[in-house]
Amino acid sequence: MNPRTFFGFLVSLGLLLSAAILSADNHSEDKAAKKMAGPYAVLMIDMDYLQDVTYMRDRIYLKRQADHREEAITLRASFLKGESYRKWYNGEFDLVSPANAGHPANAWTDWVETTAPYVEYWIGDKKILHLKRVTE
Repeated sequence: MNPRTFFGFLVSLGLLLSAAILSADNHSEDKAAKKMAGPYAVLMIDMDYLQDVTYMRDRIYLKRQADHREEAITLRASFLKGESYRKWYNGEFDLVSPANAGHPANAWTDWVETTAPYVEYWIGDKKILHLKRVTE
């Protein structure tokens, strides 16, 4: 095989692998969008930080990964996706679940009651969960 043909083969192989990787990434987003937590669709979830999210007794609960139990989580809510945040009951745009709050391992913690159409969860500057209310 001459060098030109071999180089063309490598380029083609690289393009095919890139397309497969991009397709796999989109598929994982599709899985998150199909997950429900009560009336909320899970638009994205970072499994490095969270084991799961659920909805019980009109509250959203998180199950944190064991190695991220001691980090503060900031909640932000909005009426429209990508729009400015609304204030919580305390008059602030951020509702903070404090660090070092003694969250037990593998337990449902960090609950919140809200009727907001969109709820985001952040650790520092990293969004770890995004929910969208789809039913009442």
